[in-house]
Amino acid sequence: MNIQEYLKQCSVKSVDELTDEQVVSYYTNGNAGIAQECAVELALQDYPKCGFTIEQIMYSIRKAMKTKTKFGLTYITNESAIGPTRKESRWVLEP
Repeated sequence: MNIQEYLKQCSVKSVDELTDEQVVSYYTNGNAGIAQECAVELALQDYPKCGFTIEQIMYSIRKAMKTKTKFGLTYITNESAIGPTRKESRWVLEP
């Protein structure tokens, strides 16, 4: 089911009107494919270990849903990827 159909099913007009549970349900019920289902489930289980809050995870999942891009929680080990925290290896959220 695409996002527009899901919004209609939930009787809302935008992703912002969905509850966190509805957003997660969209991904965990196979609507976005198995890779996205696994990405969301793992992020929701492991976010404290990765240094994120549940709010940051949900913001990123909603953003992926709104922009129709893939959600991801990725571990970067590339030494050339030094970020603002000056850490060479770290977890990043996409989008």
